Amino acid sequence: MDKINLIDIAIIALFFLAVYFVLTRIFGHSATDLSITITLFTLLGSMLYKLNREVGEFKIKTISSFDKLRLDINGVKEAISKLRR
Repeated sequence: MDKINLIDIAIIALFFLAVYFVLTRIFGHSATDLSITITLFTLLGSMLYKLNREVGEFKIKTISSFDKLRLDINGVKEAISKLRR
């Protein structure tokens, strides 16, 4: 199980804040359109940041895995060429 990091906590807090602002707007209290918009855009921005980071980590792991695979294939090629001699 992964640790919950600061980005995840911020996303959860912004989600609950956005829900609160929308509910207060629906029931006629004091949430303004600007506060709702800022909260939603900040929530979406933080979610995009997290997604971009995860994709970047996946990309790095994939490159590393293919490099290891290339080294393994080269090792097999060398072993086969030694057996043929």
